[in-house]
Parts: sequence; C-alpha cells; structure tokens
Amino acid sequence: TYPKGIAGFRRYAALLDTEPDIADRPGAFDAPTLRGDISYRDVTFGYSGERPVLKNIDLDIAAGQTIAFVGPSGAGKTTLCSLLPRFYEVDSGAISIDGLDIRDMTLASLRGQIGIVQQDVFLFGGTIRENIAYGRLDAVESEIVE
Repeated sequence: TYPKGIAGFRRYAALLDTEPDIADRPGAFDAPTLRGDISYRDVTFGYSGERPVLKNIDLDIAAGQTIAFVGPSGAGKTTLCSLLPRFYEVDSGAISIDGLDIRDMTLASLRGQIGIVQQDVFLFGGTIRENIAYGRLDAVESEIVE
C-alpha cells in the first residue's frame, strides 16, 4: 500500500544518510599496490567496549604465506580477519601491510586489494555463473571463467 511504501522509502533514505562508524582519516592516501606482508602489533579489540575478544596480539604473515586459524567457536578467528579490511577498528595496537599502517590508507583502496572468503558460504538463486559474477556485474566471460 502507499503508506507502507512511503514509510519504507523514509527508512531507506534515513539509512543512506547514516554516517559509517569507520571512515578515512584526514590525509588518508590511496594504498599502493600491496605485496602483502601483514603485521599485527600489540592488537587489542573488543566489541562496543566489551571485554576484549583479542588481547595484545602479535602476528606476522609473509606475503604469499598460507595460514589457518584454528580454534573453538568464539575464539576470535573471524574477528582477527575482519580487522584487516577495517570492518572494525582496533582498540589499541596497529595493523600494517608492507609496513604501512592500514588506518592511513583509504578504505576503498585497502579493501580493493583484499579478497575475503567468509566461513558461511551462501549461493543466490540462479546459475553458478551469476553467483560468481555477483560482485562485478560488468565482468566479461573470460574473467568469470578465471
């Protein structure tokens, strides 16, 4: 109905006006092409001021290195990975890639160089081709096959 449509549109418009919690720092630069040496230095993080999920984490991952985070549910594996593209900000410490603090990079340039495969796989209704192309609707056939 018309009133429900207007109410829905107003909620949508309000959502568009919402400022994100994480934004580019003043003076943030576009990340150069990153090689991928990752360093977590004394990283502590907790959700919304709660007890830290991660505390004083030091971790070095060399570019091209394959690693696995193994542990029980709730141990912080996904949280650790979610800090790298700055889905959340660390409470203390720093994360760098190739010696550059990720907070100094623009979000778009940082996230544009990070690939993420979530632990919960989801396929949309449709073909496998459509699912692969979902993130880039302008992808050509050779890119989808690759």
